[in-house]
Amino acid sequence: MKMYLVKQRDFSLLIFGKLVSSIGSQMQGFALSLYVLSITGSATKFASVLAITIIPRLILGPIAGVFADWFDKKKMMVALDILSGIIIGIFVLIYRITGGLDMTHIYILSITLSLIGVIFQPVTSSILPSIIKKEELVDGNGLSSFVMDLGNLLSPALAGILMGSYGLYVILIINSISFILSGISEAFIRIPKINSKPENITIKSFRNDFKDGITFIKNKKLILNIILLCLVINFAYNPVFSIGLTYISKQVLMVSDFQYGLMESMLVVSMLIAPFICSSMYNKFKGGKMYFYIILFSGILLGILSLVPSNFYLNLFDNNFIPYVSIIVITFFIGLITSLANITMNTMFQEQVPLNLMGRVSSVMGAVCMAAIPFGQMVFGYMYDKVSASICILISSIILIITILLFRKSLFNCDNENEIKNELSETIGLNNGEI
Repeated sequence: MKMYLVKQRDFSLLIFGKLVSSIGSQMQGFALSLYVLSITGSATKFASVLAITIIPRLILGPIAGVFADWFDKKKMMVALDILSGIIIGIFVLIYRITGGLDMTHIYILSITLSLIGVIFQPVTSSILPSIIKKEELVDGNGLSSFVMDLGNLLSPALAGILMGSYGLYVILIINSISFILSGISEAFIRIPKINSKPENITIKSFRNDFKDGITFIKNKKLILNIILLCLVINFAYNPVFSIGLTYISKQVLMVSDFQYGLMESMLVVSMLIAPFICSSMYNKFKGGKMYFYIILFSGILLGILSLVPSNFYLNLFDNNFIPYVSIIVITFFIGLITSLANITMNTMFQEQVPLNLMGRVSSVMGAVCMAAIPFGQMVFGYMYDKVSASICILISSIILIITILLFRKSLFNCDNENEIKNELSETIGLNNGEI
């Protein structure tokens, strides 16, 4: 990963805005979980907050993509961030007047911010590829990933300190300010106007533009493959992190809270390292091949991970120290290649999708992929109660390996097609006297 992009004004402003709002949001999410537990004593109630926020994304996500492509993205991005800051500010006042927030307030706040996020996500999806060159996308996505992961590492620690000293009230104030600062930062970004709003906004024009996005996905084999792969990955892979690692650590190995926190920290550290090696790997293997090998290796690592909680492996040792270290080592590499996969996927997506269609395509992709997460958590959550953790993770491993092998040919062919197109473009350029 090359750091020269940091010197580019527009890129730096975009990353600064994302970092500030991300830290604020992560702190608020962490603090809300502790707050809900403190006022209700129920983890289920906080889980219901998370579940409710997913519903608007699933239903309205694909629709929001059309509006993201229609209107000025810079104005929308700035307005949505400032609107988020104002809304959180209103709940700061409610907290101040009433002395706290009840569950109704928390539901309203979470759903409102989720609705704004539904529109915000497809708006921002096309910003990065519109302000940097195509050959800089890998480094741009790598730097963006690094900054966001750094924020994820810092946010829980900051939230824990502030929550313990000042409570939720101060964290809400900080998040409100962070969104407003993010909006101000984004206001100075020079973004080319690529909106494609029709002259007359009607139901028919909306339907036609929405169909254009779906048609593009159907005809663009690589994008369709990425969406289908993400669907399977989120179903089989996500539960390993959201359920499996916690279950194995606390229920099987009986590690302390400190040991569990250390394992989580190592996972984030591995994600911070990934951007520094992604660029050279992407240029060597190309997008499709690199994505294939990353997912294949992920499946193999999950297969190795499935051995750790097995009776066979646990009975080899007198205590849980070696199995615990084994999980740290394996999850370190899993975190590393997961971050590589995300950077690779984002880069391929940005290279293949035209800027004027990116809102529609990214919103459909996000909704489809997100739908698999709660479904996978329900299925694997039930399985963890019925069969051993080793079997559950092994099933995830098998699903990933089989799926990526089925997509091998199409991913490799997409790389070959891109090489042919590039060669044709160069030939045409030479024939036209270009140097």
